[in-house]
Amino acid sequence: MTAGGFDQATPLWYYVLKEAEVTGEGQHLGPLGSRIVAEVFFGLTLGGRNSFLRQQPGWKPTLPAAQPGTFTMADLLGFVNDIDPIG
Repeated sequence: MTAGGFDQATPLWYYVLKEAEVTGEGQHLGPLGSRIVAEVFFGLTLGGRNSFLRQQPGWKPTLPAAQPGTFTMADLLGFVNDIDPIG
């Protein structure tokens, strides 16, 4: 694709959208896009003066998980007893 100079320098936003199209049929972010979003949230959490993670940097979740040593979004939804938060 030579229009817009993408053959010389592909903008990050274009790469992230194309990755989502190729890896997830455009329904969700791919690995890079997901990593960028996660890193931004993590950075914001650590950057806040009053952030719990900044106050307690070694903190690990202790809530019950389906697989010990991990804690997923499904575990969180099960913990708050709201398996279908959208419906």
